[in-house]
Amino acid sequence: MAINPSSTAAARPTMEKIAALAGVSKITVSRALRGSELVRPELRERIVKIASEAGYRMNVAARSLRTRRTQTVAVVIEQLARDDRPIADPLLLTMIGGLLEVLTPADHAMLLTTVDHFLESNAIGADGVVLLGQGEGGRCLPLVGTFGLPLVAWGEPVPGQNVAVIGSDNRQGGRLAAEHLVASGRRRLLFLGDAQHPEVASRLEGACEVLAASEAALVHVYPCAFSIESGARAVQSALDADVRFDAIIAMSDFIAAGACDTLTSHGINVPGTVAVVGFDDTPIASTHRPSISSVRQDATAAGRALGNAILATIANNGTPLPTTPLPVELVVRESSS
Repeated sequence: MAINPSSTAAARPTMEKIAALAGVSKITVSRALRGSELVRPELRERIVKIASEAGYRMNVAARSLRTRRTQTVAVVIEQLARDDRPIADPLLLTMIGGLLEVLTPADHAMLLTTVDHFLESNAIGADGVVLLGQGEGGRCLPLVGTFGLPLVAWGEPVPGQNVAVIGSDNRQGGRLAAEHLVASGRRRLLFLGDAQHPEVASRLEGACEVLAASEAALVHVYPCAFSIESGARAVQSALDADVRFDAIIAMSDFIAAGACDTLTSHGINVPGTVAVVGFDDTPIASTHRPSISSVRQDATAAGRALGNAILATIANNGTPLPTTPLPVELVVRESSS
């Protein structure tokens, strides 16, 4: 039976109205619209169809008052928009897509904001928080944690913080990059990245483990932001200081791209004279010339893992659950082949 919304009452259709149209009780309508298995599938589909044709929308505010749940997850980005690193970071956007793949079927909305805005808010309408980026020394974890909401973070576990952290196997990523460069005969390596970030520190430790067991050496660590400009400045600093090096491990593909650009502008061949390996395997790694070897993180899988983790933590009344590092792999391209 097709229902013309204009033939219904001028007021917004109510649950009572849908119940009358379907010939069922109000509680049955409520259960059907929430996807409850207490309602037979064929009846549930019929009620959903009737509600849709009538233009009915659930009163989320009223439901929140009853359940004390907002069905919303706040996704808080540690990164701030800057000219040298736009907030539309491919890794970040892909991760958010993975989160949506999990939260949407679970009937949860996503509230996307930045750390500064989140911390300045007097009231947060969310059941839990996903923190994308912990900041230097993991500084954002305790700040966001003061809100007392179930919390899951992306990055590297920080000692002393009782928070579920989903992250790639960063130490292994550092090992893979170093092993590849050492195996290709490189002996003097630069490391470009800020080890104040827990995940970068773990990658540096992994690289150093490999170098310690080889004839190669780490000649300098240049702290820099995750941007093309920062990578370019770091390599320029090394050249200005007459640092001798034949390989670079960069903590993002953007840093690696900046490094390659500066080397090329000085007539230094990549990879002939200096080999470069980046991190993340974002689109710039394959489109840059030379194309950039990169340690791949599966951002979609990471987003899905974060979504499942925050839903589980909410269901577990905020108690964090054990997590396992996500695997990484090295994708070899022109910059180090």
